[in-house]
Amino acid sequence: MERYQASLRETGFGPPTSRGKVRDIWVVEHPKYGWVRVMITTDRTSAYDRLICTVLGKGQVLNKLSEFWFKKTADIVPNHLLAVPHPNVMIAREAEAMLPVEVVLRRYLAKSSTSTSVYHNYVDGGRRRIYGIDFPDGLRANQEFPMGTILTPTTKAESGHDLELTTEQAQEIVDPKLGEGTWEKTKTAALAVFERAYAYHKKHGLILVDTKYEFGIDAGGQIMLIDEIHTPDSSRFWLAASYEERVKKGENPENFDKEILRRWLADQGFKGEGRVPEVDPTVIQKMSEVYQEPYRMVTGQLLPARDTDSLLYEPNFISARIKESLVALQSYGKDIATS
Repeated sequence: MERYQASLRETGFGPPTSRGKVRDIWVVEHPKYGWVRVMITTDRTSAYDRLICTVLGKGQVLNKLSEFWFKKTADIVPNHLLAVPHPNVMIAREAEAMLPVEVVLRRYLAKSSTSTSVYHNYVDGGRRRIYGIDFPDGLRANQEFPMGTILTPTTKAESGHDLELTTEQAQEIVDPKLGEGTWEKTKTAALAVFERAYAYHKKHGLILVDTKYEFGIDAGGQIMLIDEIHTPDSSRFWLAASYEERVKKGENPENFDKEILRRWLADQGFKGEGRVPEVDPTVIQKMSEVYQEPYRMVTGQLLPARDTDSLLYEPNFISARIKESLVALQSYGKDIATS
């Protein structure tokens, strides 16, 4: 039996509190932790702002990698993780407030055409002062920054594009809303988490190129890491073994290319309008590998096998595991009922 024949597109429960492109979220009241989030991460995959298909194992990778890294960095900064009762489910503390800026960290001059990327501004825009940081002349595409890891915050635009901020500007936005010193604590925590993850990934054959963190404020007024962390959706990874040689030749580093699906759709003449074409199974399989390989390299594990007859993806089974975990949290505290 091949692995991952079944994929999780719909959760089969009642209407969620919120529904994103990938996650269905229910906010429920818990007697010990107050408001908590029950987050079910599906395999739904979108492109051109349309739901296109399910990618086998994607939801598990996003959920289990986040669990892995929340646990590995909990001594640096608190996070929202309470339990993972099912490979696609996380129960988490609800943040009282969200940090009003995006927290993005970068280690390399990675090629990108987005308006907030350092590469776009450095190469295409010819700028040398970006995010309040002075960059030297002569940097090559995909090379490591001479100053190491940099923090590049942006606004959280409700519409349109995010705008770059200096760390001073970020502080002026964050501290008046969330309390003096909040930005400094966030900055310190984000850099420390990235440095630990960068070293760990390097040891396991990957380069953590850049990533985005989400921070919130808990009921006690302290910052906590929330959402997801060091996943293929929030981060960019390169293969470490071939990096130096490829960059010397002017080639792009080997990476986990999630643009496969968009390119295939474009080749079919689809760019968001009209009927969504049925995706070639080989494209879905390649996308599945893009998600699963970083998980395997980082954790040393494979995802749980599943097939079309498995109870693992029946709504009643998922619901039972969630209820058991919520009850157990009352008695035993954090990190129980994990799979």
